[in-house]
Amino acid sequence: MGNSKKKLQTAMNTRNVDYMKPSGFKDWFTLAEASRECSRDPSWLRKLESENRIPKAKRVKVKSLSVRLWSPQQIEEIKLILSGLRRGRPSSAS
Repeated sequence: MGNSKKKLQTAMNTRNVDYMKPSGFKDWFTLAEASRECSRDPSWLRKLESENRIPKAKRVKVKSLSVRLWSPQQIEEIKLILSGLRRGRPSSAS
């Protein structure tokens, strides 16, 4: 538990999901692709997004599904943000 460089514990499915992307979004990243690109668990990215700590993904309806899509620029910004995160609670601002 003390390892701060912990690898992903879940096996990432590398199935091609381009069929889920609308025509103008082929180079954008789905949640699974973003988690692979950033080496983080998808649930962690969902949590950070809900806390407004990373850029919000564009939601696109594909039939009955709502798919999260991040632009390549947002992925680079997310990587930068994640590189600055440290484990544990933040120190109090006294």
